[in-house]
Amino acid sequence: MLNKLEVMLYVKNVDLISKFFQDALGARLIKETKMIDGSFELKLSVLDQVNVNLYDIEFIKEYSPMVSLEMPSLMFLTNDIRDLHDQIEMYANTISEISAQGDQLVFNFSDPEDHYFAVGSIVESD
Repeated sequence: MLNKLEVMLYVKNVDLISKFFQDALGARLIKETKMIDGSFELKLSVLDQVNVNLYDIEFIKEYSPMVSLEMPSLMFLTNDIRDLHDQIEMYANTISEISAQGDQLVFNFSDPEDHYFAVGSIVESD
């Protein structure tokens, strides 16, 4: 049985993206691991059962060349989309307006390296 989800993101500047996740999304840094090349993996708690692990993309290219470097498409869900939009807007490179898709409100934003993420409102049937 599964108990937790860890998402691995490969970025150019681990510290910059970590700070963005902490400031814009309220993530907490829970672990810092020095890798064999001197770079760091930073583990952030984003939700109770979801962690994001940030790795330097050059480390992955060198030590795990078989791994896809594509950024996964992530959608965060919230009960308060307007407040979260206002919070993320202070830190995002770009952010869309909130719009309706069916019975859900959504917006997207980019981090300092222009990786895009989506946010949606929690719909009662979810």
